[in-house]
This record gives sequence, structure tokens and C-alpha cells, in this order.
Amino acid sequence: MEEFEKNNTNTPPTPRKGFVSRHTTTLKVIVVGILTLLLLIPLSMISSLIYERLDTKRNAELEITSKWSGEQIITGPCIVIPYTQEIKQKDKQELVRKNLLLLPNEMNVTVDAKVEKRKRGIYDVSLYSSELLLTGTLNMDEIAKTGIKPEDMQLNQARVIMGISDLKGIREGVVMQLGAQNYDFEPGIPVENLHTDTDPIGGKSFYERDLQVTSPNLSTGIFSAGLNVKIDSIAMKDLAQGTLPFTINLYLNGSQGLFIVPIGKTTTAKVESDWPTPSFGGDFLPANHNVTDEGFTANWKIIDLNRSFGQTVNAENATAINQMATSAFGVKFIQSVDQYQQNERSAKYAILIILLTFVVVFFIEVLKKKAVNPFQYLLIGLALVLFYSLLLSLSEIWGFNLAYIVAAIMTTVLIVVHMSSILKNRNLGLFIGALLTFLYLFVFILIQMESYALLVGSIGLFCILAVIMYFSKKLEL
Repeated sequence: MEEFEKNNTNTPPTPRKGFVSRHTTTLKVIVVGILTLLLLIPLSMISSLIYERLDTKRNAELEITSKWSGEQIITGPCIVIPYTQEIKQKDKQELVRKNLLLLPNEMNVTVDAKVEKRKRGIYDVSLYSSELLLTGTLNMDEIAKTGIKPEDMQLNQARVIMGISDLKGIREGVVMQLGAQNYDFEPGIPVENLHTDTDPIGGKSFYERDLQVTSPNLSTGIFSAGLNVKIDSIAMKDLAQGTLPFTINLYLNGSQGLFIVPIGKTTTAKVESDWPTPSFGGDFLPANHNVTDEGFTANWKIIDLNRSFGQTVNAENATAINQMATSAFGVKFIQSVDQYQQNERSAKYAILIILLTFVVVFFIEVLKKKAVNPFQYLLIGLALVLFYSLLLSLSEIWGFNLAYIVAAIMTTVLIVVHMSSILKNRNLGLFIGALLTFLYLFVFILIQMESYALLVGSIGLFCILAVIMYFSKKLEL
């Protein structure tokens, strides 16, 4: 009887777990994923702020350079010879007046530039004062190849022109010695039908184009501003009979960059400066250069076979003028560190740091049975996003490297203190701090690298993923 009663005793059934209880880990993963996606919104705002601050810096630079002088591009000297050509239009012959640009046979340029920094608020720009010596030779031998008849040329109206991007930079009067005669230049280039493209690269302003930092600003064209001088009949007669040497001394202010258009059949240039961080650019790199902490020296040599235009150019030939413009070479006096570019690169790794931090906190929560509510995840994410705002603001004052260290320490300490309190375990908080230190150091190394950044980043991410996959085996979703 007792055995019967024992067998018939009613055992209470085990209560069935609800859906939330059975899938707590899975739901937490979903919530953490959603929070990570939501943090992309403030991250995009940080990226917009970087571009906004960059535009503010450029506006400050433009304000300084507008009062001093902008980037300078030197084109010339070259002779402009008017001539007439008979063209058939509507069944009748008409005489049309045109202009021919005769380029030097030889041009040698020597530049000595002294660079200084001028500040406006927290921004600065590189300004220079330069002394240029232009020497070379002119002759009229190339005209015979054009097929223009001597009687069609109006040699008595010939002029020498020289393109200079910003005439505000001229400090003293410009005199050209041509043969035994001296000629004083006048402002402007009064040449009919001289084509000056507003932008031979793409129709946008300099700061709107996605150009390399070493590219010259060609937005206004190489002959939109410059100097000219009328040549007398004696000089033209001497040119018709042979070669005349020329010498021009040019005292020129400018900012950011100095470029030269290689219009000589043989063009040589030597640029010396006290600026320690030059960026050589344009269409030709120097044949040799020497850069030290005290400055640099660079030498170029370009011959006519290196270019896309000849020694005679029709003034209305847009293609040839643009080819002249894009052949310019020279140097940019750039800052050694561009903190905005580094800020932009660091912000690209933000989602990686946020996601990996969330993963570690999630593993601690599941494996160590430490509850962390979604609001705490959100606070951690916001702290990680705030790092980039701190980095941007501090880098404008202290430079990128010091700003990165300070912002990383501030963010790491804040999260360590907060998580130690939430988890009620200082060691776990320090573990999260060690992870953040590693991640910030890893990203900093990637930012400093150029050629091997992709390789090192890919290997690093592969190793991190392998570690996460190993610990994920202990999770029960």
C-alpha cells in the first residue's frame, strides 16, 4: 500500500521558461547590434564636423593670402606677335587678326624663397618672400615652321608677356633686359583672343576639387593676370637676325606654393628655401633635391620633348594653353602634419573600436554572470564617440599626436572607472581599459603608417576575429 501511494505521488511539473528567458543571450546580441548601428549617427556628425573645421581653416588661409598674395605660377616671358590670316567664310575671303606666342629657346630660373608662418586665430598659413632670376634666350627661328608669311606678321606690335598668378605679390618694379636694351613691364596682358581657361582641370574651384596636395591651383588660368611690355623695332630687328639674351629680376611674395611653366625649349630651375618640409609637385619632379632641417634645394631640367606643346602656340588654341598650364612644376610649402586628414583616418576606425569594446563587455557579462543593461552599453558607446570630438578639438591646438594621447587617456580612464563600478569588479574594469589601450595604440600605428597600413590592419583584424571566435564557443545563444 505504501509502495502504491509512493508511486502515485503527484510531482509538480517543471515550470517552462518563457521566450525571453530562453533567448536572453540572443536578444542581448540583437540589442547591442542595434545600439552599434545607432552610434553611426553621431559618428557621421563627427565626420561632418571634421570637414566643417577643415573648411574653416581654409577660409582663414584664404583671408590671409588674399591680403598677402596667393599661390604663384610663373609663365614666361614669351613674345606675342600679331599676324593676319585669310579665311574663307560664306563664299568670301576675310582677313582675321590672330596672335602667335613665341616661346624662349632657353629659360633658366633661380629662386630663393624665405618662408614664414602667419596665424589667424588657431590657424596658420605658409607665406614666402622670394627673389627670382629669369635668364634665357629668344629668337624667331621657330616661326618659319608655322608657315606664316613674314609680310603677314605685324612685328611693330609685338609684345613680351609674362603670366603671374597674383600681381599683389610683386614687391618692386619689373625690368627686362633684352639684348642691350632695358624695358619696364606694365600690368595686364592686352592680347586679343588669348585663351585663358577658367579651370583646365575640371570647372571647379581649387578647394572643391579633389586634387592631390602637390597640384598647383590652375583655376584662373596662367594668363588671367600678368605683365607686358612693348618691344621696339630695334629689338625686333635684332631678333630677326639672331638670338637675344634676356634677364628679368622678380621680387615676388606668395603663399603655399610656387610653380613654373616650362616654356623654354630647354628649361632649368633651381629653387632654394629655408622651409624644411617641401612637397615637390606639378607635372615634373626635380632631377635632384636635398632636404634638411634648415631647408631644401631642388633642381629641374625639362626639354621640349618632355611636354605636349611646341615652341609656337596660337593664342586662341585652348588645348595648347591648357597643356602649358598642366605642365607646371614647382613646390608646395606644406605643413609637415595635416591633423584633419589624420582625424578623418582615425574616425574611420571608430566603429571597429566601438564594436570590439561591446563584444568584450558582452563576453564579460555572459561568462562572468555580470549583468549590464543596454543603457550602460549606450553610455560606453557615447564615450567612445566623444573621443573623436576631443581629438579634433585638441589637435587644432596641440597637434595630432599629443591630442590623440590625451583624448585616449581621458576616454579610457572614464570607461574603466564606470565599468569597475557597474561590474563591481576593478579587475574587470582594468581589463576593459587594457583592451581600449591596445585598440587605440593599434589604430594610432595604422594612422602613422602609409604603405603598409592596409596589410597591418588586415592582419590585426584577422587575429582579433580569431580570438573572438575562440571565446564565442562558450556562449549559448
